[in-house]
Amino acid sequence: MSALTRHWELKLLALGFAVALWLFVTTSEKSDRVLSAPVEFDGMPPGLVLTTDRPDSVEVQVHALRSSLSRLGPDQIRAHVNLSGASPGEVALHVLPEQVAVPAGITVVRVNPSRIRVVLEAAGAARSEAVPREP
Repeated sequence: MSALTRHWELKLLALGFAVALWLFVTTSEKSDRVLSAPVEFDGMPPGLVLTTDRPDSVEVQVHALRSSLSRLGPDQIRAHVNLSGASPGEVALHVLPEQVAVPAGITVVRVNPSRIRVVLEAAGAARSEAVPREP
């Protein structure tokens, strides 16, 4: 019997363990990724409107398994900012990691910028300024 075929069962078993360990290590590796998340304003007080250019998106750093991040699409992540209780004028809003909606198994690490500023005005006042007055 040659050295190659001697104890072939044990050699095949060792090869199987090596492949299983390699698969486990490569699929369980975690990684970070920075994505752009659209900002959605919730709870707009009645009678108020946003009058400034509002930010369209924020950068979000997420942490998850590489396989989860590779399946993460741009439509699966959203930053929700709550405006309920806001009054007219300039408002500074914090965008916290807890306010970013992501699929299960993905953790939001950081949001940049973490604070955004918007200006709220009464709906009638914003319209009257937007329409030019005739002399």
